[in-house]
Amino acid sequence: MDLVVVPARWLSEPIARVLGIDGRTRQDRRAELIEDLTLPGEDIDDLGLRHICRSAAWFVILGVGFFASMAVAIPVSLLAEELTDPAYFVSGLVSFFLFFMACLHGTKALIVHYLPERWWNPRNRLWRVAMLAQWPDLVVALALAYLVAAS
Repeated sequence: MDLVVVPARWLSEPIARVLGIDGRTRQDRRAELIEDLTLPGEDIDDLGLRHICRSAAWFVILGVGFFASMAVAIPVSLLAEELTDPAYFVSGLVSFFLFFMACLHGTKALIVHYLPERWWNPRNRLWRVAMLAQWPDLVVALALAYLVAAS
């Protein structure tokens, strides 16, 4: 399961605009976006494109998620004072998680494009896991988001 693909389908039009994806129809742009998001990363160019698209998708999701979480947290804090802390905790958790995932994929794209290959080996199994595996990213992002939101 790929966590970014489902929201990217719903938000494909703004993400495609951010990335400058060409296409005659919305379906063409959506298909190209989903294809770029799910590239296998067999070569360096595909891997870089995958992470650039994912970073842009996470940033658009962050924009929507932040405003949605604030749209819930503010009325909850005004109407039910006992739920103020949990509402802002959840809002901070969601916002930081989305921000971290966007920055993480942006950093991976920078590594792929600008770090010399002598410092990282795209054919090494450990680097492949670091660049393609989603679960370690999610665990680190959720742990850091919890620590930031709890502070």
